[in-house]
Amino acid sequence: MAKSKTIRVTPNVLKCARVLREAIKALPAGDNKKWAQNALDYLDLTFSGEPQPNRGVSCPVNKLIVMQP
Repeated sequence: MAKSKTIRVTPNVLKCARVLREAIKALPAGDNKKWAQNALDYLDLTFSGEPQPNRGVSCPVNKLIVMQP
């Protein structure tokens, strides 16, 4: 792991997040849509500079970040 805790969010990364958000809107309701939305929400918080729970090492208990089917 890099020593820097800063994630550089470039315009290309933000564009990819916008594309993913539009793709998620097109998904039918269900678990896959929920998992994708939670993953993107987590990335959005990270992009905005919010500290990651548990320093990004592990998921906090009882928090849905990314769940796999």
